Amino acid sequence: MEDKTGYAARFAWAERLSPRLLKSPWWIGHIPFAFELIGRLKPRVTVELGTYSGSSFAAFCQAVEASGGGHCYGVDLWEGDIHMGRFDETLFNEINDYLAGEHPGTATLVRKDFNEAVSQFADGSIDLLHIDGTHTYEAVGNDFRTWLPKMSDRSVVMFHDINVTVQNAGPAALKFGVRKLFDEVKGAYPHFEFAHCYGLGVLVTGKNAPAEVMELVEMSRVPGFSDYFEAKGAAVSRRFQDMNVALPVHDPYSAAAPLWRRAVNKLHRVSRRLIGS
Repeated sequence: MEDKTGYAARFAWAERLSPRLLKSPWWIGHIPFAFELIGRLKPRVTVELGTYSGSSFAAFCQAVEASGGGHCYGVDLWEGDIHMGRFDETLFNEINDYLAGEHPGTATLVRKDFNEAVSQFADGSIDLLHIDGTHTYEAVGNDFRTWLPKMSDRSVVMFHDINVTVQNAGPAALKFGVRKLFDEVKGAYPHFEFAHCYGLGVLVTGKNAPAEVMELVEMSRVPGFSDYFEAKGAAVSRRFQDMNVALPVHDPYSAAAPLWRRAVNKLHRVSRRLIGS
């Protein structure tokens, strides 16, 4: 791919790596940036909140292994939410089998509610956190506040879907509050963002982040930075389209859902509201 921005020589990790797993379209446009960030940060511990079918998580694992090693934890109930509907076991089984075969020493899936899983991690232990679970303002705010003490002094936090609008996602966007939360917290940290692929917000939460990461913050202010990663991401998205991957179809949350599952989901939602209030 021709680089019209002139940035290719500066982003060795984005140029060097190509994603091996592409399962859904909503995040994959940010994989080249994830490769570059991980190559520079070299996180010892990476945590993703909301792993779904695994495209982003597998990319994290791939980059962590290529950049020297570390461990990645994907946290999800694989039961669904108000945005995606209800999941059956197929989704979890597919990503679990893939990771067991491709990244057995790097990947661990944690099948727990985010508020429950956080106790498994020591304060100051996480170098990279990706927040991509339920996208209401209350849920995202709770996720950020709950996990922030776990972030190390060299850490970065990413928020997906900061650019979801009615124009690009339809009425479902009215339930999204990631943009509002990101705007409220970003002023306290070095930060930058991307508008493509529904948006990605990046906060450098560690006071001693590597110089290579802080260089990204500086470069983000220069025209061409976002264009480079948008073009690289578009190439990944085109590759995914050419693969003709069948997307999972999930059942909507409805009155027809089994009583036990509705009760479990209600408990999860109530606990998140209480802890986040």
